[in-house]
Amino acid sequence: MSDSCLGYVTTATSILAALGDAQPSWLTLPPADVEMPEQLRGALEEFDAGKRASARAASVWLRGEALMAYATARTRLLVGEGRVAGFYSLASAQVALSQRDRRRLGVAPVQAPAVLVAWIAKDTRADIDGKTLLLHAAATARRAATMQATSVLVVDPYDQETAVMWRGRYGFRPAAGSAQGGRLWLPLQALG
Repeated sequence: MSDSCLGYVTTATSILAALGDAQPSWLTLPPADVEMPEQLRGALEEFDAGKRASARAASVWLRGEALMAYATARTRLLVGEGRVAGFYSLASAQVALSQRDRRRLGVAPVQAPAVLVAWIAKDTRADIDGKTLLLHAAATARRAATMQATSVLVVDPYDQETAVMWRGRYGFRPAAGSAQGGRLWLPLQALG
């Protein structure tokens, strides 16, 4: 899987090349006011993350809202063979950490700077593991951390089932004062 020019593929020609390639590659979804090839619009429309409520919500968000979210989040797509295999969307955030966690991370403020994985999903037909998407999201967040203070990766689980998955599979922890199923976090360097 390749990343083009700093990981951002945005021209129509580049998008078409990435979509048509048999080898999956990453591209950044352009803002709504940028001309987008119909093949990408079609690939977004065909994206299907599955039947669980959280998967359906991710599919609907990608098809209907991702383009409009460009001002507040960046959505990365893993594309190839004419389809979107998976995606994630990152935004800036904060997370409340306990005093113990702040000491362990070397973070002074109660609200630590974070990168929020706002959405993440893979297509049911894709031959990838969801961890591939999460690892790429974490790597992107670490690159951003070289230019902007960021300590942790956070998720706001869609539902309790998703919260259990994030905690059990990847080791995410509840934010200080977070209700059951609320914001979860992981040190940025934990996924490497």
